[in-house]
Amino acid sequence: MASRVFAVDLGAWSVKLAVASPGLRGATLLNVIERLVPPGEQPAETRAKAVLASMIEELRLRDDSGYIGVYGDQVFTQVLEFGFKNLRRAELDKAVGGELEGVVPVDLEDMVYTFEPIPLPPEPGVTAVPADATRGRLAATTTGMRVLTYAMRRERAEQLIELGKSCGFDPRGVLACGGSAVRLVERTPSMTKARTDGAVAVIDIGHDRTDVVVVAGGKAVFSRSIGRAGKHVTEAIAKFWKLPWQDAERAKHSDGFIASQAEPATSDQWARIHTVTVGELAPFARDLRQTLAACRARTGFTPTAALLVGGGSRLRGMANFLTEQLAIPVWRPSAEDTLALAGPRLGAESGQLPIDSAAMTIGMAYDAAGGRPQFDLRSGALAVKMDLSFLRTRAVPLGAAVLAIAAFAAGSAYADLYRLRKAEKILSTRLAAESADQFGEAKTAEAVLDSNGPGGSSAISPLPKMSAYDILLEVSSKVPPKDKITVDIDQLQIDDTKVDIQGTTKTAEGIDTLVTELKKIECFKEVNRGPTDTNADGTKKFKLTITAACM
Repeated sequence: MASRVFAVDLGAWSVKLAVASPGLRGATLLNVIERLVPPGEQPAETRAKAVLASMIEELRLRDDSGYIGVYGDQVFTQVLEFGFKNLRRAELDKAVGGELEGVVPVDLEDMVYTFEPIPLPPEPGVTAVPADATRGRLAATTTGMRVLTYAMRRERAEQLIELGKSCGFDPRGVLACGGSAVRLVERTPSMTKARTDGAVAVIDIGHDRTDVVVVAGGKAVFSRSIGRAGKHVTEAIAKFWKLPWQDAERAKHSDGFIASQAEPATSDQWARIHTVTVGELAPFARDLRQTLAACRARTGFTPTAALLVGGGSRLRGMANFLTEQLAIPVWRPSAEDTLALAGPRLGAESGQLPIDSAAMTIGMAYDAAGGRPQFDLRSGALAVKMDLSFLRTRAVPLGAAVLAIAAFAAGSAYADLYRLRKAEKILSTRLAAESADQFGEAKTAEAVLDSNGPGGSSAISPLPKMSAYDILLEVSSKVPPKDKITVDIDQLQIDDTKVDIQGTTKTAEGIDTLVTELKKIECFKEVNRGPTDTNADGTKKFKLTITAACM
């Protein structure tokens, strides 16, 4: 069975879980489930924990790699600026930690954090941004680098890890939403032109909070969580019509509406619903405008479009309303987007799956399946220690695979040996017949090679044992060093039967020493010394004739 990776979003309204399978050509979505958190007096996380435990058991995910997402006020998000451009990640890690300690109200030893460098913004005027979207301060051009960071209390990260363990799995990572938004933008076909033109914003409207992540150049460049979301619209409906909470929630899902110029109210009833919802959504739109302005002021990136996801995005008219309020195109995932996010395995069921509400969870699963999630807060002392314990769970299939490979190898070796023996038998039969014709009797290969006849190894080889150059090297190696004798070779002649050497030495004893050394050459049979003459300067002139069998 292929390995699986899953991501979990413990929301206040529902628990969302996405399962993906890693692959060489990219991850594939296997399943996505959303289960409502049951009402009760206990904290929402406690109730969500029971839901998650049942999902882990139902989908048999205990032995697979799981990741938990963190959002909202659990995470501190900062954009840091440094004066340097190039720094090793280990050194940059120290710089980020030191900087965060001064801006986050948590001591460094009580904090876990993660970061990624962000690209430089385009020059002003390069991207076509609506004029209404460019109001406000623009970040100054930097000569160094900017880094997007997520940080959280270490104690909270440990609580989430223990929560996962109590539900049946050991979370391999605690992921912030930046990497999820990046994968979501990459895999949404309708965002292709927008991400090419410039930065895009992913707006995830949940129950308690709304997360906004700006993506540019395949990187998350800005992130912020807003404390307004679907719950506040429900409260406004419950207050106006004096409905119980559950009834107000159902009314919002079935009849909720926000009007805009592109999608106006068509009756007095729809206008009344708009009057109620706009009281909460107008401040919500203002917070979004301020968030995009803050992105422009801190990073220099101005989003040219926005993708609207999350359960709160289903409110009728929301996309058109935000398009007018933010002055940039805002849309929800189309049918083509839903099919692309669901992947080939779930394509036929994509219309029945919670692709839009669980979009960030799906993006997180794709991010985790890539092998290295972009923003993992399980770092430092909390980082997962790599071990081979997972092999124990797969010992039986691995053992079976090894035995199967060994069996196939043995079978292949036996087949090769059988073919070699068959070929040897055929060649031996042919050799016996041909040697009988040549020698008058059948011979084996060894007998033919040992014979002195044509083709036998005992026949005289046409190649010399040693060349003249080889003999020269031998003579040179045997000449005694200068501290023993002084010798000058005037003539050296080498042919196939003898070697003639003429030269001079200072003393007659030097000639004797030279002759003694030359006799050590194995193929020199005799070294004959000719007459010795004395030159005017007292040196001795000699001639040696050596019978050689080197060639």
